[in-house]
Amino acid sequence: MNLTFLPDALSIPLVPRPGYQKMILAGSPLAFGRIVSLSDDRRTARVVWRGTPGTFAFTPDSRTVDVGVILKGRFVVRVPGEPDRHATAGSVIEFPRVPFELEIIEEFTKVSFLYHPDGLQVECEPLE
Repeated sequence: MNLTFLPDALSIPLVPRPGYQKMILAGSPLAFGRIVSLSDDRRTARVVWRGTPGTFAFTPDSRTVDVGVILKGRFVVRVPGEPDRHATAGSVIEFPRVPFELEIIEEFTKVSFLYHPDGLQVECEPLE
């Protein structure tokens, strides 16, 4: 049995994610993350992610489910034709599976649970 236990998710060392640079719409946001665990069938991952102020444009895989619990910070999710979604510490959000903008107002950290029925193309970055 794999057990993911994060006694303080805000203190986990995260890795820069330079691939997000090509998605910047405004400002100079930075992204950091760590895949802390991955299920044996590779369909589910537990991730800690942090972003700094600015705006990203995401075009997600429509079959990947990303449910996040916001630990700190503040951001807005914008999907054309829908009301803006404002998230703060304590919010739980299933991120859109259609193109959306993520405007980070205040540096935020989330724990996400990712699922893809055919398996995720990611590698675990275990903590020592």
